[in-house]
Amino acid sequence: MSGRLHELLLVVHRWVALVASVLILVVAVTGSALVFEGAMDRGLHPRLWRVTPAERRVSIDSMITSAKAAASGAVVTVITLPPLDDRAALVQAGPNQIFVNPLTGAVQARRSGTEWNATLPRRIHALHVSLMSGRAGGKIVGAITAIALFLVLSGVILWWRDKLWRVRWSASWKRVIFDLHHSLGVIAALVMLIIAASGVIMHYESLSKWIFSLDASPPPAAPTQPAGVAGAVSISSDSAYQVAMRTLPGARATFLVLPLKPDQPFVVAMRFPEDHTPGGRSRVFVDRFTGSALLATSTRQAQIGSRIGNALRSIHTGDLFGKPTEAIWLAAAIILASQALTGAMMWWNGRRGRAALARPRA
Repeated sequence: MSGRLHELLLVVHRWVALVASVLILVVAVTGSALVFEGAMDRGLHPRLWRVTPAERRVSIDSMITSAKAAASGAVVTVITLPPLDDRAALVQAGPNQIFVNPLTGAVQARRSGTEWNATLPRRIHALHVSLMSGRAGGKIVGAITAIALFLVLSGVILWWRDKLWRVRWSASWKRVIFDLHHSLGVIAALVMLIIAASGVIMHYESLSKWIFSLDASPPPAAPTQPAGVAGAVSISSDSAYQVAMRTLPGARATFLVLPLKPDQPFVVAMRFPEDHTPGGRSRVFVDRFTGSALLATSTRQAQIGSRIGNALRSIHTGDLFGKPTEAIWLAAAIILASQALTGAMMWWNGRRGRAALARPRA
């Protein structure tokens, strides 16, 4: 790159970063905190989630019955099955969450939608995805993510000429800030690129659709519930669960969506061990009258576009390979936040030098 282009890119990089630094800092810090979103809620509200482990469990239908009794007339729509023996099942009833002990079937707590949205993890989540400002805030976050992607790419290009790796700890604090900005930025550049690029794709629907369009054929549409014979009785939730477990062996059922309308079957969400998204990306649609599997979509049989699309959240959050990548992604998100701080400090420290260079030209 010529000196003039390098100088132009440096000016653009500096001023774009300066204008967006506060919002980049907010998105990066909240993103790093969301690595612990589930654990944070369980740690802050143990009475909701924690149960004493035991060998025997009650049926899914028993838990749903208990939740309905505590739902105050709200319609029960989803039951999330706990992955661990010491965790409660979560039943969604309207906007309310009902926590049921899967070992006894007893309701141990209830949380309203308002209470849930007021929790620290939900506030952090809302701040990360929409700056707590609804749709308009979501558009701003999308733009900030795209800007972060540009800054990482341009930062690597600017770094390439001098290739500064070393931090001179014995130098002035201004030099230390300068060295940290360059060395930490390039060390974490690849992961920051992955985080920013996946965030941009997830935010902009046209990009997500393009990813899924890489499939050789479109995915099958979700089936509707066939009409039952006169007097047909719905199968139990436990039966639907068993059908799903037989249909996709090796996967764990994460939650069941209960049919509420005549044209809706049971939907059982399934998660294979290699799928690190919380709810899993595989689904089994179960005929609620005959108990047959109407459709099964498996991440293990997905086409290339769907495989990438299914993995986007795990790629963005660092869940892709479990705890090791979560730790690396967390460090990269913290470094991205530090880039906003050190970049602003470098701009502040360089004001006098830039003014001195400008005076002779004037």
